[in-house]
Amino acid sequence: MDFIRVAQISQVKTSNLVESNAHFLFKRFKLLSILRHCGIGKDKGHPIEYMMYLMLIIMLKGSRSLFSGMVSLQAARLKSPINSMLNNEFYNWRNLLYRISSQFARLCPTPKGKISALIIDDTAKEKTGRQVENSSWFVDHCRKAYYMGYQTIMSAWHNGVVTIPLDFELKIGKARIKHANKSHYHKGTHTEQRQRMAKQKKSVIAETFIRRALKRGFRFRYLLWDSWYNNSGSLRFVFGTLRSKGIDLVAMVKRDGQKYLWGQHFLTVKELYRKSGKWRRNQVTSILYKSITVAVLDKQSSNQPESQTVLGYVRMCFFRYPQHKKYRALICTDVDLGEMEILSIYLRRWSIEVVFKDLKQYFGYDQSKSSKYAPQIADLTIRCIFYTMFCSLKYQYPERSTEQILIEFYTEMEDNWLDIFCSVVFINNAKRLLEYALSLGYKDVSRLLNDYDSVLRQFMNRHWYEDNIEEMDMSISTLKGYRKAA
Repeated sequence: MDFIRVAQISQVKTSNLVESNAHFLFKRFKLLSILRHCGIGKDKGHPIEYMMYLMLIIMLKGSRSLFSGMVSLQAARLKSPINSMLNNEFYNWRNLLYRISSQFARLCPTPKGKISALIIDDTAKEKTGRQVENSSWFVDHCRKAYYMGYQTIMSAWHNGVVTIPLDFELKIGKARIKHANKSHYHKGTHTEQRQRMAKQKKSVIAETFIRRALKRGFRFRYLLWDSWYNNSGSLRFVFGTLRSKGIDLVAMVKRDGQKYLWGQHFLTVKELYRKSGKWRRNQVTSILYKSITVAVLDKQSSNQPESQTVLGYVRMCFFRYPQHKKYRALICTDVDLGEMEILSIYLRRWSIEVVFKDLKQYFGYDQSKSSKYAPQIADLTIRCIFYTMFCSLKYQYPERSTEQILIEFYTEMEDNWLDIFCSVVFINNAKRLLEYALSLGYKDVSRLLNDYDSVLRQFMNRHWYEDNIEEMDMSISTLKGYRKAA
């Protein structure tokens, strides 16, 4: 007889959403209801919820690309429905991400005594090839090298325990790749609007993130970003809008030629460092620190510092870590905070780097190989949604790492698949066992039950050959070649 092959275990994996733990996670976040409310759905064919479930499995499997993941699951026929979903320029993916994040905020609120913050930072999204839409040249300051693709500017909400992605833009740079494809999306569609926003300055995008988060009802005590977002426009927004809402900025500052007002003197960061007095040492960490209160000037109001408008006052803190010669400078709009408190708050900004790392390492940040702009937005949004959902599990078990949570989740899914698969095996072979018993002359059920062990042993030896058994986790690529995704 023919043994149930890889295709059937793959079918079990991809067609049993209701019985899996993924269904309970989707139900907890009301994903189906939110998708419907956002207008993301299909009139016929495979439902969007099923597409999301399939992408979750491919993500957990760690496939090299979406297509190779579908092939390994014997679901290559679903390539067109998934591409149709990802390429739809009318779907409002940003609204979907915000609604999932709002659901997370209700399920996992900021614990009492913890500090909430909005963090803004960027990371590289490399895309090579001339056919990539809107591909540009960017500088990776960590590697000190140029790369082709986009710059992912992201805002993340920190509730004191975990950090979730809240919003993002795939920044389109001015230095476009020569001969790169230009996108043509209908005016007014969601993708066209995001494409226009992606061409704005980083500071404008960051301000839009903040306004949108406040409008959506997210509450945070501090705004955290690095020195690249500090300019007159951003600081004017902080002092003019955020301070009145009880939100303070904690940010890194560059040691450049920007002047600050100290008393009657206009000094740079380096000059303020020398004027700030002697170092003090923290007894626990051995970090050296000192600070000075200065006024921030609006550089856009005039070319001369003496004529520039005062935006507000900040406490500028200087820190030097043990065994480091260079110092770091931070500013905080709350001048009543102590130096080590300011440093402690700013170090929470590192949590967005953890988000970037997890998205790239565990959530398929580069799994989509599409060269179009719209599916890049849709794909990354879905990754961020999955990340937010798993953060709700991490909120319950903060001592567990992201990798451990994902392994336990996937192991539970595999156990469920195995149970269903065993049921399918039994259903397919029970009838054959009875037919074999009839061929041996057993026409009475009671007589068969008496000799059941011997009949079953004979059936297994003659009709369940090991040669017919295939490894369930064998890659289907060894059986059927597939297109290499570029």
